[in-house]
Amino acid sequence: MLYQFHSGEFRQNLPLQLWMFGANHLQEPVHRPKGVSFYQWFYCAKGKGEVILNNQRSIISEGHGFHIKADEPHIYQAITDNWTLHIVAFHGSLCSELLDSLQMSRSGAYHFSDTTVFEKHIQSLLWLHENRSVNRTLASSKECFDFLLDISQCITHTHELSYVQENDLVLKVVTYLEDNYQKPISLTDLSDVTHLSRDYMCALFKSATEQTIINCLTEIRIGHARQQLIQYPEKKVMDIAKSCGFDSPSYFGKIFKKMVGVTPEWYRKLS
Repeated sequence: MLYQFHSGEFRQNLPLQLWMFGANHLQEPVHRPKGVSFYQWFYCAKGKGEVILNNQRSIISEGHGFHIKADEPHIYQAITDNWTLHIVAFHGSLCSELLDSLQMSRSGAYHFSDTTVFEKHIQSLLWLHENRSVNRTLASSKECFDFLLDISQCITHTHELSYVQENDLVLKVVTYLEDNYQKPISLTDLSDVTHLSRDYMCALFKSATEQTIINCLTEIRIGHARQQLIQYPEKKVMDIAKSCGFDSPSYFGKIFKKMVGVTPEWYRKLS
């Protein structure tokens, strides 16, 4: 499950602030050709997945994790159906300097010699999330700082495999899908963007990613819907469906349940 710390909660502008965390989150595919504005640490609690950063591919299984710097393009996705992650995301003016000093500035895959440290801090963040009597702004900042100090003592950067893909094609297609997922998208639109015939473009994309373009678009839309269901609890499900490119709320519900395992309403309650 994901737990969003809304920016409206923070009345103090601290140099290190928690943005979001996840506890035993069954990870959906993520394709972000432009990255995100915050830093992220992940730890694999179960299953196996892959992360692709700077054209390097790493396999992430139990006892391993990965780090993604702010604004760095990335892809991560499950290899097994049960790929489950703990997540800590943070931002602030101190992040870059702090990670440099802890020798954790490099994005990529890491081995954890202490497999309990991530879980310990996730439990602390869960307590803070549920205990609204404390100053959660300051307390979560302290917890985030302690978390980074602790994991810096038990991680080792692991070997990465070169990732050979149809770089230009995949990047163009995924970037276009991410930028326009709210709108109707046709294969003809993408053919115009890539300057390739529809059939040749689709064949190259499937060869490089092992999935169709339409399936990739659906995963991107469902991924954004999952984020919005948590981030905007006041927003109606039908409005989220529309904002993510689904004209039919019933079709959105059907596809969401097929891919996530529960209805959008239940996903929101569980999270």
